[in-house]
Amino acid sequence: MALGIFSGCRREPDYLSYISEKRENVYLYADDTAEIKIYCSQKEQPYAADGYRGEMNPLIEIFVTLPKNPEELEVKVGNLGGEMNYQAVENRYYLSFTAEGYTSSSVEVNLTADGESKVYSALSVKYPAVMSCDDAVRCVIEHDGEYFKRLTENGLFNAEIFVRLLYEEQCYYYVGICDKAGNIQAYLIDGEHGKVIAVKSLST
Repeated sequence: MALGIFSGCRREPDYLSYISEKRENVYLYADDTAEIKIYCSQKEQPYAADGYRGEMNPLIEIFVTLPKNPEELEVKVGNLGGEMNYQAVENRYYLSFTAEGYTSSSVEVNLTADGESKVYSALSVKYPAVMSCDDAVRCVIEHDGEYFKRLTENGLFNAEIFVRLLYEEQCYYYVGICDKAGNIQAYLIDGEHGKVIAVKSLST
């Protein structure tokens, strides 16, 4: 009888507390003169796909692609910004800084290329029907609860969770479960209905 009582007291962990990356919003702008992408996230620092959740911090990441690369490119959104770093492999510029994510439907982005400034309005890809990052993870748990149970021991989840808002004509979520051996189970889900579209196993 006592054994049955103790078995009944076992609780699943709060899986949401194991999220180590949460990309909550994406802002986009594109025309013939510039392509701008802004990610608003909560992310562990330092960031590592090792199965352990670190301390979370707010992070803004800005990516800019131009038809002609200037010698210097500065970006400013609100009161924050700075000189962007050129990423040769992707042929784009990048800057990140610690700040809370934007919640408005659009943000004004000031780009200064070799001293010449121009302002762009980047629009959020989210719309009212898009679920939250937490709800996206809940959908994956509901879809593949046995996988989560296999990684759970003594009430602890032996993995970390990445959840990223994606946009390709509509909103999707990438949800990755990374165990302590660096193995990742990745899920792509519909951002409105939570339906799992694809599942893939990866290793770091």
